[in-house]
Amino acid sequence: MKKHAVAVAAMAMMAAGSAFAQTADSGVYVGVEGAYVSVNSIATPNGARKTSETTDVAALRAMIGYQFNKNLGLELGYFATDDFKQSGNVLGSTATYQTKIDVKGVDLAVVYKSTEFVPDLFLKAGATHSKVSGDITARNGAASASASDSVSGTGYLVGLGYEFTVSQNLGARLGYTRYEKLGGESDNKANM
Repeated sequence: MKKHAVAVAAMAMMAAGSAFAQTADSGVYVGVEGAYVSVNSIATPNGARKTSETTDVAALRAMIGYQFNKNLGLELGYFATDDFKQSGNVLGSTATYQTKIDVKGVDLAVVYKSTEFVPDLFLKAGATHSKVSGDITARNGAASASASDSVSGTGYLVGLGYEFTVSQNLGARLGYTRYEKLGGESDNKANM
């Protein structure tokens, strides 16, 4: 199950947008990001055939940051995805299965904002700690069995985006962040 849970979260977090509040070129800011999360596919258990799969889910990321000057900031975030799902049949029997997998984690990133060549363009890089959790339930008539597993570990992120000023105290971002090693597993990559 561990490999199954890890494989499901291999590609998470696609197409994120955020809104955040900041009072000046330096100081504390807070924000919330909404994301569309997509994975290529979920690993099918050995001896089974999938009949349906949900590989596109929503995610949220809350953040707090500190802007040291016009160019440099530090950001701490917490992210969580909805459940990726798969169901199917166990080969050679009438049994069926259902699995659900989600990802939760924290990240800490240095954010560099351009003020010269492309104003309001930002780049970020940092570290993550995340947990990939999975549950599977198999049913055969009235009988059922369940199992769950999770993996946790550290990884890293890189990203870029563009920041829009809405008002003096409110801004919006459109960005892309690549998460590597979700749950500490090298095969788990995510795009937010």
